[in-house]
Amino acid sequence: MGKERTELLVIGAGPYGIATAAYAKHLGVSVTVVGKTLDFWKANMPRGMFLRSGPDWHLDARDVATFAAYVNMRGITPEQIKPVPLDTFLDYASWFMGQYDLRPLPTLVTHLTRSNGTYSATLDDGSQIRADKVVLSLGFAWFKHYPELINKLPEGSYTHTCNVVDFEFFRDKRVLIVGGRQSAFEWAALIREKGADEVYVTHRHPTPQFTEPDWSWVQPMVRRTLEDHGWWRRSTDEAKEKIRQDFWAVGRLTLEAWLGSRVHQANIHIHEKTTIVTARSLADGTFEVSLNDDTTVNAHHIILATGYVPNMQNVGFLDRQTIARELQTLNGSPTLSTEFRTNLPNLYVTGLAAVQDFGPFFGFTVACPVAARIIGEAVSQSK
Repeated sequence: MGKERTELLVIGAGPYGIATAAYAKHLGVSVTVVGKTLDFWKANMPRGMFLRSGPDWHLDARDVATFAAYVNMRGITPEQIKPVPLDTFLDYASWFMGQYDLRPLPTLVTHLTRSNGTYSATLDDGSQIRADKVVLSLGFAWFKHYPELINKLPEGSYTHTCNVVDFEFFRDKRVLIVGGRQSAFEWAALIREKGADEVYVTHRHPTPQFTEPDWSWVQPMVRRTLEDHGWWRRSTDEAKEKIRQDFWAVGRLTLEAWLGSRVHQANIHIHEKTTIVTARSLADGTFEVSLNDDTTVNAHHIILATGYVPNMQNVGFLDRQTIARELQTLNGSPTLSTEFRTNLPNLYVTGLAAVQDFGPFFGFTVACPVAARIIGEAVSQSK
């Protein structure tokens, strides 16, 4: 097979990838997107899930093909998107791509290498693409976080939430969920609703409150990045920590009010301020888990709702010699310029992997339009 040539290759067809590609294309850049469209959202998020985003969170850097515009076009009522169903957002993303005639190649990159000032990507169908510039819009699946407690867990006893979406498997079974964020409690509700016998939840901090969160302050802070790309990195450690704590309070210590009644059920048992002390396999194939509140749980499976932490060394398709070893990182995250560019020429990183240099908002869809606009303008101006 011959090599296709493109000016900009966007690897990853999640929200950040398609948002960036759409804006770059609007600016006249020749763009190729490689990836299965919102594959993580479709394959690793369970049906029946709701999103925490509001109607002002969207994908369009031009503020035209917004979620609100989609809702208005579809004739969807406010009641139907409070909360926003996963399937509704997926349909919005499809509509958004149609507005920009964006057609990602439904393949995966197996190898990306750099040579003589250009990049070459090998796809899982054997074809190759050569690009002048590359944007890595890396999905969450690369960055699953496994805490040290897995050293206490028997082999085969646990799975990360990223890989648990078929809840029918847990019908008539007992499940222990480790974690205290939105995903832990939403998985607990969905698993129970699929017929699980008992669901146990253990987490180290107090149980979050089920109440309407206030996200109103987030959008202005994200938009501030358009006016001053480097404000976050120039902020003092104290200022950054204050914002992280505020974001934590809204996004982690507050859970959606609509989830409360689904969690407060007789067969969902919440063990706050607890940790796992020991765990062992039993002859019947179940697992006996002891918590530090003197509770013993017998479970058929353990689910880790322990989130995601960027680590570029986990990205397996990056060529070790020409990219991975040359890429400058700090704490696993790439060190980025104020235009999301890495230390390697014309290689950009967006989304969750950019939070270290741009703030925690960039791990959520709320910052998609901002990142897309900054990167799109950077790649178009360097033509």
